[in-house]
Amino acid sequence: MNPTAGKGRAAYAGEGVLAGLRRAGHDVVDLSGRHADAALARARAAVDAPGRPVDALVVVGGDGMVHLGAQAVAGTEVPLGIVPVGTGNDFAATLGLPVRDPAAAGAALCRALDAGPAGRRPVDAALVTGPGLAPGTGAGPRWVAGAVSAGLDAAVNARANLLRHPRGSARYTVAAALELVRYRPWSYRLTFDGAVDRVTTGAAATESAATDAGTGLRLRPGPAGTATWTGRAALVTAANGPQIGGGIRVAPSASLDDGLLDVLVATDLSRAGALAVFPSMFTGGHVRRRKVHVVRARAVTIEPGPEAWVAGERPLPVAHADGERLGALPLRVEVRARALQVLVEPR
Repeated sequence: MNPTAGKGRAAYAGEGVLAGLRRAGHDVVDLSGRHADAALARARAAVDAPGRPVDALVVVGGDGMVHLGAQAVAGTEVPLGIVPVGTGNDFAATLGLPVRDPAAAGAALCRALDAGPAGRRPVDAALVTGPGLAPGTGAGPRWVAGAVSAGLDAAVNARANLLRHPRGSARYTVAAALELVRYRPWSYRLTFDGAVDRVTTGAAATESAATDAGTGLRLRPGPAGTATWTGRAALVTAANGPQIGGGIRVAPSASLDDGLLDVLVATDLSRAGALAVFPSMFTGGHVRRRKVHVVRARAVTIEPGPEAWVAGERPLPVAHADGERLGALPLRVEVRARALQVLVEPR
């Protein structure tokens, strides 16, 4: 459990969840640590234990705790249980879990455990690799449950993590206002693998495997089914799920189980344009704007564009995922279908 999540609600909620699981007849071991790395080490040791591994790993907190839990169980058969009492809780909300109601979440967790295989929902997760991945939450590649942000949304996330007031999702709104004051679009190069949408390449439109209306981005075809876009952008987000930041519907059509990322690219918006787009992100209406595009693909490599090194350019934002710092570009984000088992009560 994360004792600081949700204004300290997680510590109190965690004790209640422990007691409730024990009353229901489950053997429970508290794997909390003094810091994230210690908790992750204990969780991995429990998941990887020879002989009798744990039946489930339960996290109590927000999206950051989901991120930590995913590092331990993604790619294994051990399911992840979530008691969402953090600030954002976006992944849990997407799954339809009770949010900020630890008693209801704990009861739903017990019902999912009692249901056996029927109480597990396999969902996709994204695997992130790159030389700039920040230390912390384990070494090596990082699993992501929700989304990887590498543009203005990442800058806002970083700023929000530094703010102490206001609490809750309003912190993201304040952080966005502060970042928009000094915003200018950044230079990117994006390489897509397995894009399945109709795309525009040069003067002619070509259609790949998909059937939807197209992205509007001019992608340059590359080898082995890749496609590349180079240009300036305000937002670059590779989304596994539809929302970030406590309800910002950054990729409203993203699905947790379609085997694809929804890569949102808002091209060279002016400051006024970015200011106009931000409020509509809470409803998902921004995707209807002319300079906002979505490419659905199995993977995307996000790297600095050719103008990123020009004198006077602002450094690109450090990428974030599930509210946590990932590291500097370049990064590759690849969806892994059904890599994460989540405890969800049968309906």
